[in-house]
Amino acid sequence: MSDERRKLDPSFWLALFFVVVIAVWVVTAATLDRDTRLFPWIVGIPAFALALRQLVADWRGVGAKPENGEPTPYPGILDISVDRTIPAEEIFRHTIRTAYWIVTFACGIWLVGFLITIPLFIFFYLINEANARKLPALIVAAGMALFVWILFDRVMHLAWPEPALFSLFGIKPKF
Repeated sequence: MSDERRKLDPSFWLALFFVVVIAVWVVTAATLDRDTRLFPWIVGIPAFALALRQLVADWRGVGAKPENGEPTPYPGILDISVDRTIPAEEIFRHTIRTAYWIVTFACGIWLVGFLITIPLFIFFYLINEANARKLPALIVAAGMALFVWILFDRVMHLAWPEPALFSLFGIKPKF
């Protein structure tokens, strides 16, 4: 495989996308007050380092190597081996579905904030993707909401950024 082909590999472009998004996230957090930027920096700086490492690995063409007896993986699927019996259309549908959930989660955080989005996301994800029943999904979502609220709001006293919808309608959240 030539160097030009490696640069155009989809995994390289995905890693580049994450490097740029996380870099914007970390730089944007610098404009927030000290307490508010703590969480984006604690998560963002290591995530940036990992994404940058993946970008360099994809640039150099380091990928999955099949183990003895395993079929050769599809090229360009990061470093995850893919069973060739799975149709490419199914892989594409799964990728689009995953991207949908990630974008939905990010938009939810931006629109209504972390504390509301996290339990809603977990609840709907468990029902739609894991085919969980509503009561167990509700219990898991409530447990995660309680955990996030206690850890980040009560213990760490994290200053949450104001959600876009709250700013738009002049709502002052009590959390």
